[in-house]
Amino acid sequence: MSERGASAAKTLAHIQALGFTHILMIPDSESRLLYEAIRGDGKTPLLTPCREGESMAIAAGLWIGGKKPLIVIQCTGLMEAGDALRGCGLGPKVPLRMMVGWRGYAGAIASKKPIDSAYTYTEPLLSAWGVPHWHLMRDEDLSLLDTMDRTAGETSLPAAVVTGFTFRP
Repeated sequence: MSERGASAAKTLAHIQALGFTHILMIPDSESRLLYEAIRGDGKTPLLTPCREGESMAIAAGLWIGGKKPLIVIQCTGLMEAGDALRGCGLGPKVPLRMMVGWRGYAGAIASKKPIDSAYTYTEPLLSAWGVPHWHLMRDEDLSLLDTMDRTAGETSLPAAVVTGFTFRP
């Protein structure tokens, strides 16, 4: 069985191979190594908005300008950005591509109490918004980035991969 969590270096290489032109990210404990890889690589511009809702608006503006941004966001930030997702992605049909960190996932599957409510609400919220999503839990799942990217492009609507474990180097 492979290690839990995707390699930050392999994830970044896959993101770059898909042609993402910008990465919007507010780093958190689970995505810290991915943030460091992106920042250290310097090939893909890294934008760090003040609030998660700004990520949606900035990504929509980049897309309108002919770019292909990727939003990397923790699930609690996604919850905060719900109105921006609706107003900048779902309503105007902008293919926002998202990588959502699923805070609380590792603890929940290990039956640690109390269960983080962020874990509990993440998938139901994505489903309620009609955002198709897939689980990226290991390096073997990196091809799901292709699926997310293709789905967003074909539907002109937001799509996401959800990461449940901390990134590895």
